[in-house]
Amino acid sequence: MHAYTVEPLYVKSGQEVIAADFYRPKSVQKPGVIIMAHGLACLRQFKLVQFAQRFAHAGHAVVLFDYRYWGGSTGRPRELVSLQAQLEDWRTMLMHVAQRKSIDSRKIVLWGISLSAGYVLDIASENKNIQAVIALNPFVDGAESAKQYPLPLLPKALKISSQDYMGAKVGMQPKSLPVVSEQELCFVPVAGAYEGYQSILHSDYYWSGEIPARVFFNLIRYRPMQNLRRIAVPVLYIASKQDSLIPLEISREAATNIAPYADYHEWEMRHFDIYHGKWFEKAVAVQLDFLNQHIGDG
Repeated sequence: MHAYTVEPLYVKSGQEVIAADFYRPKSVQKPGVIIMAHGLACLRQFKLVQFAQRFAHAGHAVVLFDYRYWGGSTGRPRELVSLQAQLEDWRTMLMHVAQRKSIDSRKIVLWGISLSAGYVLDIASENKNIQAVIALNPFVDGAESAKQYPLPLLPKALKISSQDYMGAKVGMQPKSLPVVSEQELCFVPVAGAYEGYQSILHSDYYWSGEIPARVFFNLIRYRPMQNLRRIAVPVLYIASKQDSLIPLEISREAATNIAPYADYHEWEMRHFDIYHGKWFEKAVAVQLDFLNQHIGDG
């Protein structure tokens, strides 16, 4: 077990400033580094710290960041999810980390979960400067995930998304939708999603539970699946057999597209189980083995 420090990190991305935590093992001269960020509408403190701590204990540096518009990062409107901006934040953080003298820039790993796992696979398909990728329950095909959306609610969701998109063009206040809800129209109206989000929230950090509706269109159109064959680095891919957000068939197809670089696992769990209990412990053990294999043990 390595002792480590956690330092605040602020990185310019476009007109905004990205806030991050830099976990740095004290006894490792130039460690490999894992860059981490969250999925849809989440802060870095929502259960990602537990992963970062375990990686740092094992001797790996970690940079855990919030996207612009979220948490400690700047940008307005607050809690806007812009896929384009978030991908740009990933590229910015990757470039920043690669230039840091205190880490081994030949040992950079991208880590994502759900939507951010889609992002890191996308970045890996276009970038040769990373050593490996860890993707947990990746969102790889918005068109397929949209088929999980209850059909009677879809026209309403598309209408409010369109209104918010057009309103944003002329400077109107955002029209928002709940991320999850027990009764209302929301972004993720599938079994277990409301309880799943509740299980990862952190009461010390503000979260409205709503985001501007315009991203609904972009999520449906976001398909990292189309770029997976370009990936040429090792990918640890963990899928959930009982995932109500991401069809298992799509995860299997994605892993096939990444072959021979995919180290693919599918477990008898639901989408949010990987943050908790035995599934969290199992996931950490598998990830540490993968990291040891590809960037050493700190």
